[in-house]
Amino acid sequence: MTYAIAFDLDTDTLKQSYPNASWNNAYGDIRKVLEPLGFSWQQGSVYFGGEQINAVKCVLAAQQLSNTFAWFKASVRDIRMLRIEEMNDLLPAL
Repeated sequence: MTYAIAFDLDTDTLKQSYPNASWNNAYGDIRKVLEPLGFSWQQGSVYFGGEQINAVKCVLAAQQLSNTFAWFKASVRDIRMLRIEEMNDLLPAL
């Protein structure tokens, strides 16, 4: 079983609260926090956890993002922890 974190940021809020010139760098900042914790970027704002990731580690990762970046909590429109039981690649079906 794999766990994932999926989030959506309100870009208008992010543009106002992100401290650097380019608010798009926020996504790279998020990646720099999640990857060392055992998550890998999948697509968009979705990160899959490795084998060692469980529900508690997902919550702790979300809290670490919030504690590390003041703009994160203000900008999050939605954030979810997903439990993925099967990983099926649909690309071959296309």
